Amino acid sequence: MKRIFKITIAVGLGGFLPLYSQVIQTDWTGGPGVCGTVSSFGSTFCSSSPSVFYLFPGYLRLAGFYRDLREHLVDNTIGGWDNDPDIVDLDLDGANDLLVSDESGPNVVYWYRNSGCGNFTRNTIDPNIASVDEVVAVDYQNDGDMDVFAVSRPSSGKDVVLYRNNGAMSFSTVVIDPNMGGSSEAEGIDAGDLDNDGDVDIAVSWLAGGLWWYENTGSGWNKRMISNSIGCGAWDVLIWDFDNDGRKDIALSTACRIYIFRNNGGTPPTFTSFVIDNTLSNGYGLAMGDINGDGRMDLVLTDRGGSGYVYLYINNGGLSFTKQVIDNSANIPMGVQVADFEPDGDLDIVVASRGNRTIYVYINSGMTFTRMTPSITPRNYFGVGIGDLDGDADPDILVRAGTTSGKEGLWWYETILSYYPTGWIESSIYDAGVQRRWLSATVAFSPCAMSGVLVKLYVRASRDLITWTPWIFVGNYTSSSSLPLPSPFDAINYRYLQYRLELYSSSDSTKTPIVDFVRFDYDPLGGDDELFISEDGNLNVSAGNKDIAVYTVDGRLILKAKGELKATLKKGVYKVLIGKEKRTIIIR
Repeated sequence: MKRIFKITIAVGLGGFLPLYSQVIQTDWTGGPGVCGTVSSFGSTFCSSSPSVFYLFPGYLRLAGFYRDLREHLVDNTIGGWDNDPDIVDLDLDGANDLLVSDESGPNVVYWYRNSGCGNFTRNTIDPNIASVDEVVAVDYQNDGDMDVFAVSRPSSGKDVVLYRNNGAMSFSTVVIDPNMGGSSEAEGIDAGDLDNDGDVDIAVSWLAGGLWWYENTGSGWNKRMISNSIGCGAWDVLIWDFDNDGRKDIALSTACRIYIFRNNGGTPPTFTSFVIDNTLSNGYGLAMGDINGDGRMDLVLTDRGGSGYVYLYINNGGLSFTKQVIDNSANIPMGVQVADFEPDGDLDIVVASRGNRTIYVYINSGMTFTRMTPSITPRNYFGVGIGDLDGDADPDILVRAGTTSGKEGLWWYETILSYYPTGWIESSIYDAGVQRRWLSATVAFSPCAMSGVLVKLYVRASRDLITWTPWIFVGNYTSSSSLPLPSPFDAINYRYLQYRLELYSSSDSTKTPIVDFVRFDYDPLGGDDELFISEDGNLNVSAGNKDIAVYTVDGRLILKAKGELKATLKKGVYKVLIGKEKRTIIIR
């Protein structure tokens, strides 16, 4: 009887551990249409049912429909009047953390480490900063860790400030501008490369009606005024190339107008103001996203005047925008963000309504928006952050609530969906290059995987792309696990492999499988039509017209042939070179 010997290595002093090679798929965002053959699964696949959602990076899951929000308290000592908190993976461990300031006291900047699945531990970045209005995180040093910018009042001597990450989440305070201009204060901030020199600059709004940008020189910051005569309160700042000319522009919301400051280029660059809308009565929050899916960045703004408005500005190109009223009764709408809440491939809108003491979710269905009011506790909701906090591949909401005189806490709201009952996806056809002995299949779930869900795995294989096995059922996966591939994989080697997943939601439709990766393990020594080793050490290699060479472990050539080689080897470790491919064998 012949068998393939696996490569082995010593483990400590206690024996041998089999080694194997792997092919893995960890992302599906490239979409369908690539049926094969492929040398790597990459991020594409062959086909899927419409009920499978694959656009969330790194995860595969069932699609669903927005159902409700479920609230979770993060910190009841935070609250009051503030702009938007941020959701960002600050410690780069793969889980989104929280970056939060408190303007109403204590005057602090906190970050909350997400220990997994929406559990948070508070950490202090700055315990003493006056009236923090906005924070933003970015790796401005390009050193692999996240730094934090903040704006506050000049009374703290930190009107514009950088918290430089020294590693291990230890921050040093660098004051960029102690006082932007007089008794007013810095209000909004965003980061981006405004002068196209490859580093991160910042743009900052001035509450009294101004806009500055700060050039990162590498050793410091040059303050450059864009405008100090806007004529009304200036709020949120966003950096983006809105006209697609290769230069980053600046969008600014004010109480009376919404602007785009077009980047004209130059050294340093100059900016020209374009008024997008001059009919605002009390403009405030600003967000951006490609709402209509045309590849251009659109804007969403809240207007606190009158009965409360939410406006969408569709970017037509050339800094021309079309205004669309999303809501005319939002009642003091404050923070605003955009995200794909269902998700279904288009962007929805979320707004904090301080007047109606709720959070509105506007579901986008072909550019028609339906306002959804969740069943949550009424509060004075203010700033909004967006991101996946519980590892279930949909966006959650972070909100600070309260007034200038009272705190109502920092809360995160879990997005609850109704999922399709089932869906399927078929991979591309993987080409291993040679006939392989396929060993096992692993389906891994998100670390925050939901209970009561099921994934079924099927595989099919071929030696020549002409004759295929039927779809062979591997097993049921209810949690991350590895299963051996069934017959005929235990007896026949295959060059081509394709998998099919069937996903099943929970019985109440509120939970979905969240697939992190699919992996197949195979014996790296190749197929039994290429390399046989018998129990008594007989080596039989058939390799067409390729050169065959056998070396001892110390590199001494002991056998050489072309096309075919038969020999008996003593116990030991050998290197077999077939053409340009090296293999290691151990005879015991």
